[in-house]
Amino acid sequence: MAATCIMKQVEERHVATEITRCVWSPKMDLVAVANVQGQVAMHRLSWQRVWVINSPGENVKVTGLAWRPDSKVLAVGYSTGEVVLVDIEDSNPVHKLNVNAEVTALNWAMHVLDEAPKKETLFEDSSEMFLPPLPSLSKTYTGSSGEDREEGWHEGCLLRDQTSLTLLTVATSAASVYIYAFGLFHCATVNLADSVPRAGQVLDATPSHDLHLLSCLVERDLGGEREVVHVTIETLILACRHQELRALAYRYGQICGLMTYASHTLTLLAEAWESILLELDLKLATYARTVPEGGVSADFLDLLVFGLSSSEFDMFLSNQLTEKGLKKLGHSIELSYSNIQKLVLRNVQAVGQALVYQLSALVGLARHHDRFGMLGVEEDVVTNAVREAGAFVLKAVELQQVIDGAMSTFKAFLRWLYVVVQRVRGEAVPDEMSRMTQQDLTYITEFLHDGLEETETGPDGEKRTRFRLERVGQFLKDAPLSCPPESDRNPWSIFLAEHPAVAEHSLIFPHYPERSLLQEHKNLESVLDNMAGQPAKVISEAVNIVAWVPFMAIASSGPVSVSQISCPRDNAMYTVLLPGLKQSVLYLARWPTSAERLAQASAPPGPAHHVEAAPFVFSRLEGTRGCSLEQIGPPSPLLQLIGAQFYSEDTLSVLAQDPSDSKASFFIQLWMQAACGELRPLAVYGGRRLAEAGVTTRDACSLVDASGYRRLEGGPLSSLAVSGSRKVALLLSENRRRVRLFEMEVDEDDEDDDEDDTAQHESIMNASGASDDQVDNL
Repeated sequence: MAATCIMKQVEERHVATEITRCVWSPKMDLVAVANVQGQVAMHRLSWQRVWVINSPGENVKVTGLAWRPDSKVLAVGYSTGEVVLVDIEDSNPVHKLNVNAEVTALNWAMHVLDEAPKKETLFEDSSEMFLPPLPSLSKTYTGSSGEDREEGWHEGCLLRDQTSLTLLTVATSAASVYIYAFGLFHCATVNLADSVPRAGQVLDATPSHDLHLLSCLVERDLGGEREVVHVTIETLILACRHQELRALAYRYGQICGLMTYASHTLTLLAEAWESILLELDLKLATYARTVPEGGVSADFLDLLVFGLSSSEFDMFLSNQLTEKGLKKLGHSIELSYSNIQKLVLRNVQAVGQALVYQLSALVGLARHHDRFGMLGVEEDVVTNAVREAGAFVLKAVELQQVIDGAMSTFKAFLRWLYVVVQRVRGEAVPDEMSRMTQQDLTYITEFLHDGLEETETGPDGEKRTRFRLERVGQFLKDAPLSCPPESDRNPWSIFLAEHPAVAEHSLIFPHYPERSLLQEHKNLESVLDNMAGQPAKVISEAVNIVAWVPFMAIASSGPVSVSQISCPRDNAMYTVLLPGLKQSVLYLARWPTSAERLAQASAPPGPAHHVEAAPFVFSRLEGTRGCSLEQIGPPSPLLQLIGAQFYSEDTLSVLAQDPSDSKASFFIQLWMQAACGELRPLAVYGGRRLAEAGVTTRDACSLVDASGYRRLEGGPLSSLAVSGSRKVALLLSENRRRVRLFEMEVDEDDEDDDEDDTAQHESIMNASGASDDQVDNL
């Protein structure tokens, strides 16, 4: 069955900013559009805008777009080297990567299996049976009620409903390709410059459907001349261990999401603590400026011990600390403490326990060394991560105990202060308020001596007095604890000190008395980063460049159009390449993906056996429909090719321009089965280019029947974006500000109506003098 080009235009719009990239969703009628200002917008087929993401910085450009195969996540690559995974439901960033070089291409592929794999309990995640869902942070802090909503930043949502392994490949301008499982777990890094001399930016990196190979096209600088090289990277380890890799990436994704949750929780803890400091500052900082350093604490201690105070202090107590103000201060501080306590009890401890669970499950995987050892998973490294997660949980428990004591101290201090203020004013004090135990006096003394006052130097060099509760605040600083809680009398601590062999056992979580909670979190992050980096190192060493072939020379400047697709039916990777803008030759190549053929490939730079390729040109197509097979007279001039992209495994879409009429373009659907019949097997040796192998150029018009193309009027075009799964196409004008959207494979009657409407629209445009520079307000 030949490819048909029966299409109907459904929308035409003008935009205010030049469009640089367009990519259709494989599952929905949505198209992601990037412009020169670094914005990314999501549009429907009707061009209704769903949302827009602004550029992350000045002069930052979007250099790559890729949809996850299920169309729930969009990967956006930037010129800064950052890759952001965006939830298409609300445009919130779910995860961020950084490859430290400009992103040049993104591709997100799914592993296609010949048969469904057997389910193994080893790879199943049963955490929902044992772990309660983490509370929403917004609910915990604000105290609101209602159903828990999904947190958009939680990386765990990236893994929901992911039954097959997907790989995100990130190509860079530094001749490197990064591979991420599920877009989260760094599997491998391939540096093409190690094997390909003078390798530059990578134009495309596409995994095969079976994960046997990674097909890359990279530029080479040959001293004033540019050359495109095809590189075949063998990735059989990913195919052989795809189940293990999926299980490993899944666990890592869960851990990554939990660490993000923990970071947000610590941020909220710090904010709640700062609100307590603010309340104290507002009341006491003004008075502190009128007395020497340490004078505030001294005045309070004199009042507590001797019952005496200065006239200035009496005036401060009577004027600033009113009965209403003290009650308000106490209520505010108690509320802040309550928020801190909730965050520690409900969030910090819950996320710590979840981390211990997920890491313990990872230990179980690591013990299957025959299956996970070759992926770089070592039991001792993961066990150390479990112990550090346990240390984080213990520190959270310790903080909870300190909070309980601090709340008692604060209440005793405020009750005593209320009594003092009432007596200074000569007012009656209720008996129950004036009663004070020796324990209360101890609380107040410790509070005034240890935690009330500190001096810091501001940005302008001026010394300022701040007030704190060091017992709790020290846990939220990136510094060792200044007043560690006493644990010498703890029976468990005494037992571990007497039996160091027990303390060092992997099942005993260590306790570091001098570390703060923030330090424990940062240390855990460091350990987890080291743990996650090991598999990438091991897998990168197992991934090999088996062959690289010079493809063709290209112009010293200007864009190069590249498109690749993996075909499970043929066990092959197809590559189409246009060497420059408005060239007449298109190169098509087929590379086998079977493991047997990869094993036969020798070391670079050649020979490249089992490669089939051929150059194609398109002679001028006559009429709105027709074929140039039986043309009589001189040969027609060749069409100028603008772009080419795989519509599906069976069809290649080609956009061409009529050289005799700059306003006329051709949209051609080339049937791949017919084109593959023209390919010729080649073996290229040494530095010889594939385009110079002596294969006769084919006229592809002989492969296109009357329904295989359509002539388009209305001005020159610059690029195309197509999707065979959704049967849609988008064409962009030469100035990249006019968008034309089409439905493909429609009924012929609908197309005839569309042609009449298009002709009428063009006549109106010509009569009114409208042009692409006149932009609609969207």
